[in-house]
Amino acid sequence: MSQDRLLHRYLAAVISCLAFIAVIFFYPHTPRYVSTFPVENFSAANSTLGFGAVAPVSRAASPRRKGLNFAANITHVHLTIPEQPIWTEEDVAALHAEHGSTLTYGSSLAWLGHLNALKWFLSTNLESVLILEDDVDWNIRLRSTQIPTAAAAVRLLTNPHHSSDADFWGPSGSWDLLYLGHCGDFFPSHLWGRIPHLTFPDTTMPMADDLHPYTQKFLSSIEVPAQNRLVHKTAFPLCTFGYAVTRAAATRLVNQLANREPEGGCLAYDIRIHEICRDNPDFNCLTVNPELMHHVDAASEIGNIDQGRDQIQEESRTERRRTPNIACGARNSALYTDDPHVLNYLASYAVDEANTCLPEDMETVEREMRMRYPYS
Repeated sequence: MSQDRLLHRYLAAVISCLAFIAVIFFYPHTPRYVSTFPVENFSAANSTLGFGAVAPVSRAASPRRKGLNFAANITHVHLTIPEQPIWTEEDVAALHAEHGSTLTYGSSLAWLGHLNALKWFLSTNLESVLILEDDVDWNIRLRSTQIPTAAAAVRLLTNPHHSSDADFWGPSGSWDLLYLGHCGDFFPSHLWGRIPHLTFPDTTMPMADDLHPYTQKFLSSIEVPAQNRLVHKTAFPLCTFGYAVTRAAATRLVNQLANREPEGGCLAYDIRIHEICRDNPDFNCLTVNPELMHHVDAASEIGNIDQGRDQIQEESRTERRRTPNIACGARNSALYTDDPHVLNYLASYAVDEANTCLPEDMETVEREMRMRYPYS
């Protein structure tokens, strides 16, 4: 994401700060917190991470699919990619506000892609879905460790007296939208005591010095210990790298709340979701913070479209090994392969109790495999 676009998102969050504070202070509420909980050895999540499906927003020709599929293969996450139509000028125009539109062409296509994924979800009989953007990265222990722990935290926060893993992410109605992947949900420290939250240890997190500076500053301001993660009532979320919705929530988004740009303008789909969570007390949004998914350090597809750059060329040049706030990421273009033996070997890292990260290059992988399987 370009610095300009990220700045616009942070400005939008700052502008909405007063509105959120008003919600916190003037809506009737009974804050519920559980300061922390002991982490158990939870069983791994299923291949759809406890949701009905994992549905990436991805064009058929997207160069990002290779990295996305690689990450899913080595972490055994099952993806269902809804087919996107070729969007027309009429589709884009219908999305825009009649007065004061601020959507760029690239942001319009991204918004339409998210709506398409939600509509696909509603065409099924599933009760929940995790929507991903196709440039996201995650820790190789997402399924085996991070998701089971985060789900337990969500269950305990939303139903502290009846927490059971029978409903993996909590019983129906516990939440409407769950942010698992974002680029920050930060708020003033003096509000922390009024926001329902829970803190839990997570040794798969980067150490404090390795987190994004904004994340470091936020966690320090609310005195969260190193390698501890939060689940809390959503405050100022930015970006929609990975978010889950229930069937009821998706219906409201598609038919009412996010079906088009509101009058007066909205910069992007993720800003609209931010506004919905902020302005609708009956639309219950929760955030896992720091995020479990973040986009790779690569050129923005929206920016490439708006500026006429070649997406494939930009992707091959800029996708890097490290991803902000993600330790032991699953995406590394130096390791991309279709060889099932290599994929199985790399997948073994996801259940390695030593918290070892993937090798940096294929030469190292081949050397390790020769040592482990000398007669194969």
